[in-house]
Amino acid sequence: MLNRKIDRQIEYHFENSKSALLLTGARQVGKTYAVRKFAEKNHYILIELNFALHPEAKKIFSNASDVKDLQLRLSAFTHKTMVPGKTLVFFDEVQECTEAITCIKSLVDEGSYMYALSGSLLGIELKNIRSFPVGYVTEYPMFPLDFEEFLWAVGIPDSVIENVHDAWKQKRAVDAFIHEKLMKLFNLYLLVGGMPSVVQIYTDTNDLTQVLNNQRALLN
Repeated sequence: MLNRKIDRQIEYHFENSKSALLLTGARQVGKTYAVRKFAEKNHYILIELNFALHPEAKKIFSNASDVKDLQLRLSAFTHKTMVPGKTLVFFDEVQECTEAITCIKSLVDEGSYMYALSGSLLGIELKNIRSFPVGYVTEYPMFPLDFEEFLWAVGIPDSVIENVHDAWKQKRAVDAFIHEKLMKLFNLYLLVGGMPSVVQIYTDTNDLTQVLNNQRALLN
């Protein structure tokens, strides 16, 4: 299981805001996984709709009489009971269903449940939305693993990373042994990259051939 900086941001968001969470970014950077991980860790009931895999889910938003009717449809479609205060509703690949975004204001205002959205290439789609719910959605861009996250993945202790941070702040040289070790890992990071599935394959197998095959599959 990869640790990501976005995990902390998601936790902070739902602890301090009632707005819906919107994760944006390229495909395969871990948006869906991050939301599922948050729900599992906090023991929330997850109501998940992926509009790319299940385009028929768009019908949920057609001619709903009110918010309660919409929530009832969500429960019926997913076959899950929605419990106030313990349910996270997740609209995945939301660029395929802009109606879901326009309904967020009413859903958030009702206040019984938490809401998360994710989407790829949303910039173009958002321009076509007549009434974006400003103030009801907080956007967090998500990217592939940065070098620090890569160090976590390959098992470098936090104490070592903190030592390097301190050296930077104090403008002193990093210990020569640590510097050499981290430079080798940086070169490895340049080869493996930061796409989560590729990094996971490397940490599981240490096999750069499998890494290359997975990189090619993602590009294709």
